[in-house]
Amino acid sequence: MKYTTNKAFGKPFLYKGLNIYPVKMKDTDEFYDAVQCLLLPKNDFQQPEIIRMSYLLFLLTVSQSNDEHRVLEKLLALYRLVFKTEDIQISINEKGMAFVIVNGITLHERDFDTIKTIISEQNLIDLDDEFIDPDTKKAIQEARAFMAKRKTKQADLEQQIIAYHCKSGLPYHEIEQLTLYQFHKGLLRMDYMVSSNAILHARYSGMIEFKNDQDLPHWLGHIEEPKKNEDVIITKSAFDQQMKKLGLEPSSNKK
Repeated sequence: MKYTTNKAFGKPFLYKGLNIYPVKMKDTDEFYDAVQCLLLPKNDFQQPEIIRMSYLLFLLTVSQSNDEHRVLEKLLALYRLVFKTEDIQISINEKGMAFVIVNGITLHERDFDTIKTIISEQNLIDLDDEFIDPDTKKAIQEARAFMAKRKTKQADLEQQIIAYHCKSGLPYHEIEQLTLYQFHKGLLRMDYMVSSNAILHARYSGMIEFKNDQDLPHWLGHIEEPKKNEDVIITKSAFDQQMKKLGLEPSSNKK
């Protein structure tokens, strides 16, 4: 496994001679507006010709037919942010192939998909799964809406910035220079440290007990990356395990 500290230190990702820069907190509003162009659900359209398109060609087609979402404008704004240049051209050639030229370097449709993934990982954006079944997607959205009603409302971004400042002591002008990745991962680690400290205090005061002290949380403990939709989707193996815990036999094992 290859380890890299690039995202933690806010370094750009080099792709085909071009630096792709992570977005800083000072540009958050502009970025979240522009990145909407990568969140359009292509497979929600019923036309087979649209489903077969690359995502870049899909965006250009949408912008030509109905630009109510200002797709092309948002895409150009996004690329200006992540490439830090004004030298960007987007077009379709005589063969119907879409491409982007950044600082004289041509990026084709597959390059666009790769860059889309890089932007997602650098800035912690959950991009839509193009291959998910529409009925499944609808079920996931309904499950998320149901779960949201049961959870405590989370602080919005402005409140998170204030919380980060209060907890870390970092001045606001320095928070502006953090990348989105640094900010959100830092906030997550702070929350983990506070929770760990509270559990340890409760443990040593006798309020709670652990059968194994190795299960005690540590402020530098590993934080598992959540898998996409795992909060609302349960796998068959996990379901079977829960059934066994309840003393019920999974249906697939019944004779």
